[in-house]
Amino acid sequence: MKYPILLSYFIVSILIDIIPLPWWYYSVGGIFQIYDSPFQINLIMLGENLVIAQVLNILLNALRIYVLMNLIYGIILIFKGEKYSYSTMFWLPIFYLLDPVIIYFVVDYLVSKGIGMSINYPFLIIGQETLTTQYQGATVSMLIQSYPTILFWLSLIPVILYIMFLITERKKN
Repeated sequence: MKYPILLSYFIVSILIDIIPLPWWYYSVGGIFQIYDSPFQINLIMLGENLVIAQVLNILLNALRIYVLMNLIYGIILIFKGEKYSYSTMFWLPIFYLLDPVIIYFVVDYLVSKGIGMSINYPFLIIGQETLTTQYQGATVSMLIQSYPTILFWLSLIPVILYIMFLITERKKN
């Protein structure tokens, strides 16, 4: 076999792709919760699932299928002795670290401007912090949580495998 590391990357990537579990968990005081991955999202507001997540999941499942088809195609080409560099499963976990940054900007800027009050949303990628703000003379405190799930950590395996593949290919040339 010509590309064993690349084959390993494709196989592990397929396993990560087909597992229908979230990669990340966010909570704003338990009032608003997000469980998401690049292939699905679950939005909960005051204990109720938001319908918009079901619409988004149609698009995200299309992405899941598209990625899966490319990964399968890559395996087929490897068995034919051809190299197929498909790096989506390399980039997704890396870009996924930007998710908390995007949420920070949405909450801190757009939401605070939209409701007309200053929300000092903490910049948090992993962990928990307390958000404290004033509203109509009362102090409001909420626990903000942001945690990767075990599946996010597993999604880093294809990243490592792809880097190993790139290094071995560079050494060949």
